[in-house]
Amino acid sequence: MKKKAMKTPVPTHRTWVEIDTRAIEGNARTLKVLLSGEVALMAVVKSNAYGHGMVVAAKAALKGGANWLAVDELNEALELRKAGIKASVLVLGYTLPAFYKVAAAKNVSLTISSLESLQNLAKTKLSKRLRIHIKFDTGLHRQGLLEPQIQQAVRTISAAGFPAVIEGAYTHFAAMETPTSEAYSRMQIGKFKAAVERLREKGFTPITHASASSGILFSDDFHCDMSRAGISLYGLWPSPEIRRHAKAIHLVSALSWKTIVTETKFVPRGSKVGYDLTYEVARDSRIAVIPVGYWHGLSRGVSNRGQVLIGGKRANIIGRVSMDMAIVDVTDMPGARESDEVVLIGTQGSETISADEMAEKAGTINYEVVTRINPLIPRIALK
Repeated sequence: MKKKAMKTPVPTHRTWVEIDTRAIEGNARTLKVLLSGEVALMAVVKSNAYGHGMVVAAKAALKGGANWLAVDELNEALELRKAGIKASVLVLGYTLPAFYKVAAAKNVSLTISSLESLQNLAKTKLSKRLRIHIKFDTGLHRQGLLEPQIQQAVRTISAAGFPAVIEGAYTHFAAMETPTSEAYSRMQIGKFKAAVERLREKGFTPITHASASSGILFSDDFHCDMSRAGISLYGLWPSPEIRRHAKAIHLVSALSWKTIVTETKFVPRGSKVGYDLTYEVARDSRIAVIPVGYWHGLSRGVSNRGQVLIGGKRANIIGRVSMDMAIVDVTDMPGARESDEVVLIGTQGSETISADEMAEKAGTINYEVVTRINPLIPRIALK
């Protein structure tokens, strides 16, 4: 059956983000196929789903076959519950002990990543047992229990009256995005399996997970019982190296960021444009103002480097990107007028500006580009 054409709403804002929910669903299905056997898929929707809108993205991922959701903090998990989402949710970041009872009551699983947190939890009185995932530090040296702490951790969770269920155990790779660092990743997975074995020796049967997007796309050697899909869920690649390695896999970008032209004017040759006079027009020029700046998430790094799409053509960003506005050169676009649509990320006509392109121009990574789009900007779900 032929799919219905996607309807684009008439804009009612100066800037907005469109989310293709079918792309998120499709990416989830693609990733599920890569997970062999009974391996579960955890959709990472933390940080406003990497800028895509947490609730919208969570529902789309679940529709595409995700089994779990992951967030960074408890408030995000509670927002998912408020939206009626009943799927299993894991908080990846630190949770204040004062909120353990709330997490238990709302059936939200928490990460415990330090011996101190584990010991504090052991002293907590809970009417309902909390579900926890213990995180092990196998080489990233960020969150997680180190090898010398495992014995004490096992003693703590094995003690009578421990107020939590050991639901899961996990780690995080330090360099999986770089296939040339495969030996380091294999060292990490070896350490992780050894740590999990210490739990199993005491009768615990945790759900194990280690891979994020790169691990899913690189090799099933790292998939464990469950894998966590973040950036790939949204149709973006963790690194150029992984994209080349998994070139047979097709992901679809889900996010488009748009704005409008708010003003145009002519300036004579030699005019300086923007703060700090960093750009001088080399000819009599026509310029346009767009109502988006670094407050909205458009990096200053694209000043005098980035481009936007207007009327299906590329227009250069000139001068400094300021807090709430940027300036583009529309000299070669005589038809550009106030209220015309401007594409910052996405496709217009035959041209596309990707998050990767914007990241390259800004000197950063695609994760930062999409995640830093201001959460106050409306997300419009396209179905």
